[in-house]
Order: sequence, then C-alpha cells, then structure tokens
Amino acid sequence: MRVVVTGGSGRAGSFTVLELASAGHEVINLDMARPPADLPGAFVQLDLTDAGEVYDVLSQFRPEGVCHLAANPSPTGFPRHQTFDNNVISTNNVMQAAGDVGVSRLVYASSEMATGWLTTDELPAQFPFDEMDRVDSPSAYALSKYLGEKIADSMVRQYPAMSICSLRINNVIMPDGYDVLQFRRDNFPEGGSNFWSYIDARDVATAFRAGLEGDISGHEVFLIAAADTCLDTPIQAAIERLYGPGARFAAGHGAFDSVFSCRKIAERLGWKPRHSWRDG
Repeated sequence: MRVVVTGGSGRAGSFTVLELASAGHEVINLDMARPPADLPGAFVQLDLTDAGEVYDVLSQFRPEGVCHLAANPSPTGFPRHQTFDNNVISTNNVMQAAGDVGVSRLVYASSEMATGWLTTDELPAQFPFDEMDRVDSPSAYALSKYLGEKIADSMVRQYPAMSICSLRINNVIMPDGYDVLQFRRDNFPEGGSNFWSYIDARDVATAFRAGLEGDISGHEVFLIAAADTCLDTPIQAAIERLYGPGARFAAGHGAFDSVFSCRKIAERLGWKPRHSWRDG
C-alpha cells in the first residue's frame, strides 16, 4: 500500500515510518522537518496548515492510506490559539484532501488528552475507563485533538469510501528515554496527571499499522497505552494518595495495570502493547 505519513520525522512518526516500510508499504513522509538520512521512504517538506500544499502533494502521490501524526505535540509551551489553530486546521486539511483524492483508510493521532480526564480534578466513574468515558476539557490541546475526532465523524459521512481510525495515544516514551519514567517514580506522587501511564514509541507504530491494515468501517476511536503504569506503587494507592479516597476500580484490576482500557483495539484490531519499563 502507498501510505502518506504526516509528521514522519518526529518521535512516534519516525517509528511509524520504519514499521510500515518494514511491512512492505511504500511510505511518503510529509513534515516541516527533514528526517534522519537513514529513514526509509520519500520525503516532502510542507506546511499542513496550507490547504493548497496538502492537496498538491496528495494529488501527486495518490496514496491509498494516510497516517496523520503531525501536530503541535505539547499542551504547554505555546500560545493556546496557536496550538488549537495548527492542530485543527492541519487535521481538517489532511482529512478533506484525503477524501477528495480517494484515500480508503486514514489513521489519526488523537491523544489521551481527548478524554478530558487529564485536565480536571474529576475522576471517571470507574477504573479502568474506555473510549466512551470522557469529560469536557478547557485545554486548547485537548480540545484540538477531540475536535479532530469530530472532524473524522463528518468526513466518513462525506466520503463513505474512506474509513478513519483515531488513536488516543498515551504519553509517548522513546526506547532510549525510559529514564523519564524513573524520574516520575522518584518524584511520586507528582506526575500523576495521566494516572502514571505511558506508551513506547514502538507500540505506537504497531498501532498505526494495525489501524491501517485492520478491518474497520466508518470512524472508530481507540485508546492505546502500555499495559502497566510507570509506578512501583499500586495504582489504587497512588490514585488515593493524589486524589483522595473514593475512586472505584473494577474487580480484579491489577496493582500495576494501566487504567486506560485497550480492550477495544485488542478485540477489533488484534493490537496489544509489547513494551514495558519492567522488562529492563
């Protein structure tokens, strides 16, 4: 399959390019930043907020699939309107152009932030929580990612031949960056705003491949996270320490299990995370 990967020069993007190329897909990386010299596939430098540039490139390559990872990746450090405008406009441009040129499958990098839980003192009704559990968020980044999902809802109605898979990606950790998780353990209970969850960039890449190759129709949303927390403290005790008593956990929830349920993507697309900091 010929696949365009937006943001393919980035952290999770570069691993996605490698994963797709190793699976035999023809990859075209669209990014503002040039990739490492050894990253496979073609490269086109462009601004995804410029609709003309997006249409020009997709019209040239006529991909069958698109993996849209490019975005302002951080909820902090930028003016809120800049984060919101960049993420929403680029996502709308990519999805609409993909539909117009006949793309059959698009995988969108949504975010754990789209759940809203990470920007409020409220807690879900029960842990673990799934794709149906969310709360409205005042965060410009969280809102931009959630609106990307709502754009996807509209696009599959406008372009019924195209299906879209939205991945609510957890905090991405590079394979050589697990010291970040050690920092979170050392500074416990700080760093619990996402319930001490994470995901290895290599698992993000395989989730994109699963979304690209899997059997779905319309628009589907999936949570993806590592199977465990980054803590050596039981998650039940950790959440009580940070939020106070009252959190409800499903019977049998393990002491170190992530509270982000990935059951849906496991059942629908056969994806499961393979990497954990506990593997050393």
